[in-house]
Amino acid sequence: MKLEDLQVLDQNIIKALSSHKGIDRAIQGKMLAQSLKIDLRTLQSRIEGLQKKHCAIGSIDGLGYFIPLNEDERRAGIIKKMKSGVTINNAVDGYMLAEISWLDELIGG
Repeated sequence: MKLEDLQVLDQNIIKALSSHKGIDRAIQGKMLAQSLKIDLRTLQSRIEGLQKKHCAIGSIDGLGYFIPLNEDERRAGIIKKMKSGVTINNAVDGYMLAEISWLDELIGG
């Protein structure tokens, strides 16, 4: 894959992140989204798509997005994603197992 194979927005995200190599140069998602003139949800979605295309873009809560420079930084980003996945799976399990009448049972309605 080459940069020009990507959609223009994805190219712009990668170009912007090229100034944020290393966890110590991470950029907050809000700031990155503002600089690209897009909303945060769009940025998050596009970065997810780029990650699926094998772009190593890390993110750490409280720090933001970065391009990992070594395996420790890559691992830090992976662990964050894994924790998010566990949280999502737990929420889905709870939602699936909830009785439709859960609210009435809970508040006695």
